[in-house]
Amino acid sequence: MIKRLNKFLLYTYGIADLGFVLIASMESYFFSAFLTDYAEFSLSITGYILGFTSLADIVFALVAGIILQKVTLMYGGKYRSWFLVGPPVVALLFILQFTKMGSTLSAAIIIGFGFIASHLIWNIVFTSSASMVGRLSQSPDERTILSASRAQGMSAGGIIFAVTSLPIIDFFTSYTNEIAGFSLASAIYAFLMVLGYLYIYMMTSGRDPYDETVSDAGTKAPKQPVFEMVRLVLKNPPLLLLILAEMFRNTYILVLASFALYYFKYVLNYLAFLTVFLLAINISRLLGTFAATWIGVKIGKRHSYWIFLVLSAIVFASGKFFGGTAWSFTIIFCLGSLLGMVASSMSTALFSDTVVYGEWKTGKNIRAFTMALQTFPIKVGILIRSGVITFGLMAIGFVANTEPTPKVVGGISSIMSLTPAVACLISAGIFYFGYRLEDERVLRMEKEISARKA
Repeated sequence: MIKRLNKFLLYTYGIADLGFVLIASMESYFFSAFLTDYAEFSLSITGYILGFTSLADIVFALVAGIILQKVTLMYGGKYRSWFLVGPPVVALLFILQFTKMGSTLSAAIIIGFGFIASHLIWNIVFTSSASMVGRLSQSPDERTILSASRAQGMSAGGIIFAVTSLPIIDFFTSYTNEIAGFSLASAIYAFLMVLGYLYIYMMTSGRDPYDETVSDAGTKAPKQPVFEMVRLVLKNPPLLLLILAEMFRNTYILVLASFALYYFKYVLNYLAFLTVFLLAINISRLLGTFAATWIGVKIGKRHSYWIFLVLSAIVFASGKFFGGTAWSFTIIFCLGSLLGMVASSMSTALFSDTVVYGEWKTGKNIRAFTMALQTFPIKVGILIRSGVITFGLMAIGFVANTEPTPKVVGGISSIMSLTPAVACLISAGIFYFGYRLEDERVLRMEKEISARKA
């Protein structure tokens, strides 16, 4: 019989993700605009920074999985230990992303180093949080709720960020300068992120024993070569197709976040409304995560994922034609984000199911490496977003802090609405035709695995 989780842990597991989203949102919404409009790098240098860091981040997403799979810290659990060790390091490195020190070249190098180094560690920490979902419960329903709880924490973090980000930046800017305003705001959010993971570290005490790949307590866990882990991933078609679908799902979120400032500043000429837009979007996402808890249990994770991505795509596309004012645009994107968040809320649980499939098929458990691949689509999405920003802005003739031409206005409007719509449709199509793991089948596989071990 499956042991049920404490409800308090079940519904507050997303606290760490709340803190994580504060720094992730700082990067998603402001990093590219910080480079062009505040640090005043040229579009070519901005393109080099975004492109290089995105490529490195993709590589380090895989490296993080290897580190998590092969390295075990003794601070209370294979995954849980990283909640204590990783966040303080991430916090210090993350602040460097929002600085401009020395010459243009040295400033770009420092920013790039801060980005790459912080992301290597935060990939490990983020993956540990996802991996713990499968460790905490074998129940598909509880995994769905834990996955939704993470999404709820992320959405709540987004709301806090929406309300506080511009006021905090403006406050520090008024006493220092624009660069320092971003640096100090980053420091505040990084500190809150550390507190969030510390909370989860304490809440999960004793729930992450060092027994995942060990047959008995006196046996040393076998070392798995990197090529063996890669081979096992390639034998897991549901995982590969899920990764591909997630690349495009994350692309829509990242493009939306990165172009929001450009849209309100250059298309609507109403930058002050960005705070309202961010708040409304994140409230909608939070509502979507609450709906996802019920929807995911009722119709299953698989159907929830593709159906709501299709609905989201339709809504986002309509923004191009009916989003001519700040309020109409915001309402349309709120509805699209609410629908999209139902699909997003299934992500962690879907990856956890592919761990079960992989162990059922091969007899080997590579949970850490598999769950680390949850960050890989995000990194590819960041690379795609970087290309959209760099080449998109160049193609429409964008020049920072100048009066936009009609071509610039129309280009930003099209990128903001149509790119998320297309990305959602591609993601839904890949998932619908490729991913076939239903909840009932996962339960049967878990019973077979348990029978083999017994």
